Amino acid sequence: MNFPYFLRRVNRVFTNPLMRTFAWRVPPLAVVHHVGRQSGRAHRTPVLAFPSAKGFVIPLTYGRDVDWARNLLVARGGEVEQRGHRVALRNPRIVAFGAAATHLPAPLRPLFRALDLPGYVLLDRREGDGRERAPRRK
Repeated sequence: MNFPYFLRRVNRVFTNPLMRTFAWRVPPLAVVHHVGRQSGRAHRTPVLAFPSAKGFVIPLTYGRDVDWARNLLVARGGEVEQRGHRVALRNPRIVAFGAAATHLPAPLRPLFRALDLPGYVLLDRREGDGRERAPRRK
């Protein structure tokens, strides 16, 4: 199930700017920091993100072609900010539920299976950068 396309525009114009002010503090919300693949500009996008043993898993609620996911793929990584900490990530890949299930919290797996989302972004922690970076706010 994809959420309706018109919600992308509503989120981009209204919801995302509002959520960027607090999403990085309230799990399972998080902010993905990524660089535009064409513009080269820094972007911050609020998402649902679940930490896993190796990194993070992020459900693709609006489809596999969302800009932030495409930007992460082209840049081969980015950062996720959650609970006030930024984590450098690498090796982004879009996978189906079967590959993402073990990375999702066990109590939420039945919900995500029922939602039948189009995919999930799996990211690994960047080695050598340390586990977490200090928060940076603009």
